[in-house]
Amino acid sequence: MWYTLNKIIYIMNEKVKIVLLCLVALFVSMHVVAEEPNILSLNSAISEALKSNPEISVAKRAYEAASARIWQAASLQDPMFEMEYDKMTADRMLSGDPMKTYAISQEIPFPTKLYLRAKIASKLAKMAYENYKAKEREIISQVKSTYAELSLVYKSIDVMKEQRGLLEQFSASATTRYSVDEGTQADALRAQVELAKTDNGLIMLEQKRLTAQARLNILMNKDPAEEIGIPSAENPVLFDRSLEKFYSAAQQYNPELKAYRYGIERGKVAYDLSLNEFMPDFVIKYRQMVQGDKAVGNMWAGMLGVTVPLWFFEKQAFGVKEMKAELEMLKSDYRAKENKILFDIRDSYARVEANKKIVQLYETAFLPQADATVKASLKGYASGKSDFVTLLDSQRTLEDFKIDHYKAILELRTALADLEKAAGVTLDELEEAKANEKK
Repeated sequence: MWYTLNKIIYIMNEKVKIVLLCLVALFVSMHVVAEEPNILSLNSAISEALKSNPEISVAKRAYEAASARIWQAASLQDPMFEMEYDKMTADRMLSGDPMKTYAISQEIPFPTKLYLRAKIASKLAKMAYENYKAKEREIISQVKSTYAELSLVYKSIDVMKEQRGLLEQFSASATTRYSVDEGTQADALRAQVELAKTDNGLIMLEQKRLTAQARLNILMNKDPAEEIGIPSAENPVLFDRSLEKFYSAAQQYNPELKAYRYGIERGKVAYDLSLNEFMPDFVIKYRQMVQGDKAVGNMWAGMLGVTVPLWFFEKQAFGVKEMKAELEMLKSDYRAKENKILFDIRDSYARVEANKKIVQLYETAFLPQADATVKASLKGYASGKSDFVTLLDSQRTLEDFKIDHYKAILELRTALADLEKAAGVTLDELEEAKANEKK
């Protein structure tokens, strides 16, 4: 009798102890934040990428090269210097010293041609600059998306580790109950299986962490294997802009659209230049004759040459047709690009709105309900009103909801990064512009 009573007291104490340990573990996992020695902020990652990314450097150098071509296009061709040695003329004139002729000539295009060529080079430089800014926007968008992905992986790892700690306690509880004939061996084995699944999940998450970290390192032009720290906690996304605001912002700020508009302007100037090809070019030349070591009095000559576009019906006329067709092509390219960017804005905006609502649902409904279910299952298991499978299912559901919540945040931030890239401006820049308008 005393043996039976002691056994009952031992079982009750063990149940109470396990329940208390589980509740403490839940409380600690929800309210205690581990120290993070190496923190990587999003702003520092973006700054490093803008400074070091090789793709941005390539685009910047392309702009600098295009800018250097402007003055080249506005410059004349190099003059030509000539020297002629004439022994035959000297022999005919019974002169002992040979005749030498020095000449210098310069080709001069029709004045408007140089101006138009320089203007074309200027438009190309502006296109290169906008392409450079577009590359910056693209890299910033990639950094934001990759940073959010890395943040998701770290949070998922934390959830998995929290889950593993609770499963270890569940496993100990199931094993203890089985040893005193209060539980089944199946419960103890189920707990071990869940632990094995969690360990497998942690291995896969580590692989994803290394991949996301390597991708972010490459964007910052670092060694892919370098440890860069844990992403810092980000503020919640505050998003209340209308779709029309982003359409308007894209027309004003998107660097790709700006580049295409400069392309159309370049096409118009190129068309004007093709019309000017009907105009003649000039050549001027000066010659001075020298006999022996002395210049011969009035023995000099000047020449003015003019090109005649005699074959204009084969050359210049088709050049005009070519530039006209190219101009229409550039206009069509712009419309196609504009349509694509407007679609990207519409698609990204819809994804932002959808994921914002999903995140709110997880935070206000799914997670609180799942957490309450786990606590109820713990109490039910301790009192014997629910079985071990119910406890495991409720805990697994809570874990899935937490990870899905972080995935929704990832999708929200990725969609927002895509939206900012398509609009050509960030939310902070839009707010700053709005504040400046009020002033």
